[in-house]
Amino acid sequence: MKNLTVCAAFILIGLSACSRSEMPLPQGRVSIANVPVDLATPDKALKSYWAVRDSIRAKRSEMFAAAKEIYRASEVQMGAVSDAALAKTFATDLAEPETFSRDLMDVKVESESRAVIVAVIKNTTPIPAGAEMSKLDEKLRTEGERFRYVLEKSQADWRVSEIWEWSTYPSSGWKKMQPGDGKPRVSSFAYDGI
Repeated sequence: MKNLTVCAAFILIGLSACSRSEMPLPQGRVSIANVPVDLATPDKALKSYWAVRDSIRAKRSEMFAAAKEIYRASEVQMGAVSDAALAKTFATDLAEPETFSRDLMDVKVESESRAVIVAVIKNTTPIPAGAEMSKLDEKLRTEGERFRYVLEKSQADWRVSEIWEWSTYPSSGWKKMQPGDGKPRVSSFAYDGI
């Protein structure tokens, strides 16, 4: 029970850090968690958005690393109910945060208050020794994935308002990712229950 309480505390700290990053910002150049933010142009605003997201991922990784011993202590019991190979597959992976390269492919200012940027994002996280990449992994790491960001201008500042992904299934086209519709999601995947 003590472990659960400590884990919950870490999660609450992480959530409060994330919620602070969504607070309204003063105009111009500001700093969130030591990340310089420049909202003067659409491309600078998007790069600032990425920098803040990267900072949040890094902070989340630090938080989980601090809780590593708590997770490890609770996972010891898996060895009592499964063989060593199976227990190892369920061991908590506290890997370093993933890294990405991001290239702006197209920047269109559609009006005084709306811009659309298309970017290609590639996962550049080092591949672990012994890992085998599928053809899809190779393609995604080589070519990257396309995303479309809609930015809106409020007073003097540009801010990301929508994120779309290029989808090829079931048909090709842009699919809105964020923000969601605000409705609760139904969890239907059973993987964590195995």
